[in-house]
Amino acid sequence: MVLKGVKPKVKEKRLKMFVYGEAGIGKTYAALQFPDAYIIDCEKGTEFYAKTIAKMNSVVLQTFNPDEIKTELHELLETNHKYKTLIIDPITQVYNATQEKWTRIFEKNTKGKGSDIQDFGMRYWGKVKGDFKAIQRLILALDMNVIVTAHQKDVYGSGFSKIGVTFDSMKNDDYFFDLVFRINKKGGKRVAITVKERAEVGEAKFPEEFEWSYGNFLKFYGKDIIEKEAQPLKMADTQTIGRVKNMVNMLKLDEGIVEKWFDKAQAGVWEEFTADKINKCEEYLEAKLELISDKKGKK
Repeated sequence: MVLKGVKPKVKEKRLKMFVYGEAGIGKTYAALQFPDAYIIDCEKGTEFYAKTIAKMNSVVLQTFNPDEIKTELHELLETNHKYKTLIIDPITQVYNATQEKWTRIFEKNTKGKGSDIQDFGMRYWGKVKGDFKAIQRLILALDMNVIVTAHQKDVYGSGFSKIGVTFDSMKNDDYFFDLVFRINKKGGKRVAITVKERAEVGEAKFPEEFEWSYGNFLKFYGKDIIEKEAQPLKMADTQTIGRVKNMVNMLKLDEGIVEKWFDKAQAGVWEEFTADKINKCEEYLEAKLELISDKKGKK
């Protein structure tokens, strides 16, 4: 058996951050300081900042519909465009809408069966999480800066005493991001408190606390990375997906192999495979079919 481990290479990663703060702190306005942004406004918070948005050469789509958001993310991922930063403000509403979507589906399917519509069990939560994680995977795949905001909520300990604050969204939302900031105000200024930064020991880019400004993000993270043009990513087409699915069924391929492909592609469905990754799967399957055909021919 040949070991497959290789030395890791340093990768230049886009700025992707998760930001939360209390109501009225200015999360929306803070995010809008990034120019050339594609803003998905989930609670009409941008209506107060039309002039700022126009000045920054940004555009707005008002929706919290998870299916519509996935469609927009696919377009941003696969087509040429001028936008450098994606803003979703706030993701809290998208998660709530995803729950509502699957509640409607489950209520329709259990109507008249005497089920408790408020408790659908693990299958329901699996659908909610799977749908929401599909959005998260698309966000991470984008060749754009990403700012995802969330509402803030209090954390309580024993005796209902407040012990801190956290974001109000799906559990472990922060796990998907290398950078997590909490916005606060000090002395009339909006500041970012660094909650999490994935980095080599001693090589963190951001201080523990700093004034929130676009200039500071350019300074700490790098102007070349933040202002880089987005490059489209070629995704798997329907014809290739169909051929791969057929070959997987024909070969009765071991589920473990397919699971490894999905893990490596960081995908939940075939449609989330890039063209190069699904082409490798197709080549493997074709070679396997050819080998079987050769063996039959020799008999």
